Parts: sequence; C-alpha cells; structure tokens
Amino acid sequence: MEEAISTIVNNTINSFDFPFCITVNIATYITIKTITDYKKKSKVSTWNKRLIFLIISAIISTIYCLTGSDIKTIFNSFILAPVSWSWIFKPICDKLNIGYNAKLN
Repeated sequence: MEEAISTIVNNTINSFDFPFCITVNIATYITIKTITDYKKKSKVSTWNKRLIFLIISAIISTIYCLTGSDIKTIFNSFILAPVSWSWIFKPICDKLNIGYNAKLN
C-alpha cells in the first residue's frame, strides 16, 4: 500500500515543472507591480491581470518548449501556476505587505 501511494505521489510531482510555476508567478508579479507603480494606481483589473498572466505564460512556455521541455509537463504547470499563486504565493506576499495592491505613498 505504501508503495502505491509513493508511486502516485512521485507521478504527480513529475507531472509538473515547479521552476516554471515560480518563474511565471514572479514575472507576472513584477509586471503587475511595475504597471501599478507606473500608473500610480493600486488596482489593476482582474481581466488585465489574467491577460498579463496568459501573455507571460505563453512567452515562458514557448521558451521552455524551444529548449526541449516536455509539452505535457509545461501544460500541466501552466494550469498549476495560477493555483500556486492564489494558494501559496499571494498569502505570503499579503502577510509581508509586498503585494502589488499594497498602498502606494
């Protein structure tokens, strides 16, 4: 039974490229933060955030595919990236008050 669980966990971990998710999240964060700092507004619309995420993900996915990464793994990671932002990275940024929606002076 433990071997079956270990196999499932290993297959799940091997189905994602975690550096891809981190890269997409950091690049998206920096882009949105730059836009909010440039516009001197604390809000970027949700649809604009999604568009920025999609553009950055497409660019990084293309780079990964051109370097020989597995397309299936990249696609899975493309789906995981916004989930990891919402559940892991955004709460951390909010606790540290470094989110892109932080109050501007």
